[in-house]
Amino acid sequence: MIMKRILYILSALCAALFISCDKPQPDGGQEKRLPGYRELLEAYDAGKLFKAVEASAGQNVVIFDDGSKITVPESSFVIYDHTETPAPTVDFLPGSPWWRVGGQMTGIPVVASSVPKEEAEPVYVYYDRKTLYMHISNREVLVFDSRLLDEEAELERQQNIPVVYIDTGGKGIYDKDNYVKGTIKILDPEKLYSDETEFHTSMGIRGRGNSTWSFPKKPWKVKLDNKASIFGMGADKEWCLLANYSDRTLMRNILAMKLSEICGFAWTPHMYSVHVYLNDEYQGVYNLCEHKKVSEHRVDIDLDAGDVYLEIEQQQDETTCWWTGMGVPMMFSDPEEPSAELLAEIKKHFSDFEASLYSKDLADPQKGYAAYIDVDSFIDYYIVQEIAKNTDGNLRKSSFITKKKGGKLVMHHLWDFDLTFGNGGGLLHDPEGFFIKDYAPNWTPGDNWFNRMLKDPAFAKRLKDRWNELYPQLQSMVDFIDRQARILDKAQQQNFQVWDINTDVVDWVDCPSLGSYEAEVEFLKEFYSKRIEWLNKEINKL
Repeated sequence: MIMKRILYILSALCAALFISCDKPQPDGGQEKRLPGYRELLEAYDAGKLFKAVEASAGQNVVIFDDGSKITVPESSFVIYDHTETPAPTVDFLPGSPWWRVGGQMTGIPVVASSVPKEEAEPVYVYYDRKTLYMHISNREVLVFDSRLLDEEAELERQQNIPVVYIDTGGKGIYDKDNYVKGTIKILDPEKLYSDETEFHTSMGIRGRGNSTWSFPKKPWKVKLDNKASIFGMGADKEWCLLANYSDRTLMRNILAMKLSEICGFAWTPHMYSVHVYLNDEYQGVYNLCEHKKVSEHRVDIDLDAGDVYLEIEQQQDETTCWWTGMGVPMMFSDPEEPSAELLAEIKKHFSDFEASLYSKDLADPQKGYAAYIDVDSFIDYYIVQEIAKNTDGNLRKSSFITKKKGGKLVMHHLWDFDLTFGNGGGLLHDPEGFFIKDYAPNWTPGDNWFNRMLKDPAFAKRLKDRWNELYPQLQSMVDFIDRQARILDKAQQQNFQVWDINTDVVDWVDCPSLGSYEAEVEFLKEFYSKRIEWLNKEINKL
């Protein structure tokens, strides 16, 4: 554009002798002299959404979201492409009559801000990945609305994640057994997760978790004095604050819950990133989420009718526990103390299920494994756990099964994904290789439930069909990771001022820091992308 204005400079120099920077003489002929300019102003005033610019010989075509187009000849003015490069500075020196672009004089006169934009002229017009910008000679900068710009503004808004203030009157939280009384206040001024900007009530708080309780950044369980809805979630007393100390991206649990939504598990725990303060001392970024439990809005089963809620957990820290014949550690989560009759019934169901995996009737829908389990829920569980290469997901820990009276075993929901998606040493760090399929609960290669079921061609086909059905949505998760990283950009900086990202989090995790949050996110994206590509090939070979 600068080169195209050389001839105009000569006439403008003459005009400058008579034109004051503060009292310009408007040129009423812009519509004729600069084709496309008036049309762009009309589109701006109408609030049209910018979509793209297409360049062709001697002209640029501006395209809007409604399909309408405006053609601007380059002889009128150039629309510059800054999708890959930063735009230059557009300014003028005090006392100078001329606009500058990138420090170079343009010969375009600076006119008073009182001059209507229709009587001004374009100084520098350009577009980037988000929208179209018009610097015009009356000192206005016209920024066109666009969907990408709206999304950018929404992402910036979402970076202001809610803040949770816990007040225990200065008392510490020292164990997982005893609640410390206090209050909880949650501020969400941006209304990111509900229509409420503030929540405040009395509660008790204690520690939670197994290995995570030993970490410096402590996870907690909150029990409200009265049932309440938080962030629009179903009203309940019990909530969790997950610390994610060993996950330097702060998002692996949220990613797993998104996969749960895609698969359509019976229940997906809602999780939201929040800042947490304890007695006015900043604790970092946590996930505020629903506590896993039997209730109307969570694990919705009827205990009075004989339904059960079970957990695979090698800690064996509930009242009623046992190991199955294939070495799977089971516990009753609810009821905690089943009747002798109910316990015997459930143990027999598992025993018959595992026996069917070795029987000649393995593939028989009436006599084989399919008579004992909800196959579709087991397939969805397998897919997510295999993608994540979950160290706890190989029928060892943190897996939850429901069984209705007279019904089949259902993999009901997912939980505990901080040590997943490459966040571990050895084979867990490698995006290739089967993990859930080939490793037994004690981590030795051998038979497990899924290994045995895959010996049935019908199960392998159902797995392949389900994988191929989900695959397009699974691919989109890289964009989801990017979006979460953008949302957490401000928050993670504050979090890692307290918890140094370069500290080796846990020795036994064997996953050293990559040095920055950005590098950790890039690794997560790379691991995830390579993992689903490898699985897409290998699952379709089964």
